Amino acid sequence: MLTAVSTVAVLKPALAATGCSVDYQVTSEWSGGFQGSVTLTNLGDPITEWNLGFSFPDATQKITQGWNATWSQSGTAVVATSMSWNGSIAGNSKINIGFTGTFTAANPKPAAFTLNDSKCTGAVTTPSASTSTSVAASPTPSKTAPASPTASPTASPTPTASATPTATADPWNPPSTLVKPLAAVWAHEESTYSDLYGFKNYGWDQLVANAGTINYCVRWDSTAHVTAAQRDAVQVALQKQYQKWMDAMLDDGQGWDNWPYKNVAVKVVGWAVRDRAQLEWTDDAVDVYVNDINEDAPQCGEPCGRFFHQDGNYSGCTGGKAHHYDNSLWLTAGFEGGAGGDWGQRIGAEYFMSNLTTENIHILLHEMGHTYGLDDFYDWDPLNGTAGFIMMAGSATQITDFDKWMLRDFWRHLKSRYGL
Repeated sequence: MLTAVSTVAVLKPALAATGCSVDYQVTSEWSGGFQGSVTLTNLGDPITEWNLGFSFPDATQKITQGWNATWSQSGTAVVATSMSWNGSIAGNSKINIGFTGTFTAANPKPAAFTLNDSKCTGAVTTPSASTSTSVAASPTPSKTAPASPTASPTASPTPTASATPTATADPWNPPSTLVKPLAAVWAHEESTYSDLYGFKNYGWDQLVANAGTINYCVRWDSTAHVTAAQRDAVQVALQKQYQKWMDAMLDDGQGWDNWPYKNVAVKVVGWAVRDRAQLEWTDDAVDVYVNDINEDAPQCGEPCGRFFHQDGNYSGCTGGKAHHYDNSLWLTAGFEGGAGGDWGQRIGAEYFMSNLTTENIHILLHEMGHTYGLDDFYDWDPLNGTAGFIMMAGSATQITDFDKWMLRDFWRHLKSRYGL
């Protein structure tokens, strides 16, 4: 028997290409504290889990709380590790994580970062694949029997024409001048949000879970006293400002694109303070949390917070679900600017208390927009300077048409998760 011998090239498995870049920003800073935003870009092959490492230049810089990652710190070394829902990062995709921190002496930015223990230099390392050769005997080819003739296919019946469904008007009908900018914003959010469609604690989720109501707890990060009248005025102001965003979802008093809520009841269920004597009331209208300190500020009880119990289990909350809070209103003495997210909003105590009856408390409105997923626009302007809007900080003092349609764009992309 004649046996043919051939040389076969065997390709060894290629190693994954690696590479990353990091954009570290201090988005707000106040006396002794700051908020950091870290955008990680995976320049290499897709990864399924990650840890981001860096070191603070100053020994007094400390992380107090973080989000979108599990944060740990030892000395000046910091590690942020992926969570169960955001471990996968495709090639050339970004993920954003953030934290709040404290410092005493200085607050410089870290100089270097690592992704899964590889340095982030902005370059991509692609190891070359190697090959090896082996000699193998080729089998003697066998004869193949001739193919059997195939029967002619049976003619298919002629389909019956069906009725053409009646077209329904597309509710997505923003002004023509906003169509392209809105598309650019959504594309930007798709490329920069780590889990845009999978995240389940937007303001939308909170509102639906509560059947159209929202509970707040106030973190009173000030030494000033608060009267019962001021407490009640805070409730009224929060209700008014929150409803302004809800009104953006209505057309002629009706919910846009199956939006189910016309009026959203906002209730302040608690206050957190360092000293109970700061609160000048004796009734039990709200729960009071005393000297529960986190991030160097009074905090409302974690067992009652949705941020800590996104499964809706408030069994550890005194009073149960009725006493839970969805958002914190963190009022800090001397604080300039603001911060916002799924946990709530943070603004200056003096600013808010002096504007309780103002028609548009614009910093609060901006931060509420973040709770509903809307982006910041510090580094780009989708309207190219033609108009301001509340989500571009400092460019508008009220919710604009562009803000309204950005909010609606979020809803139309997420509403299916609620069966609407």
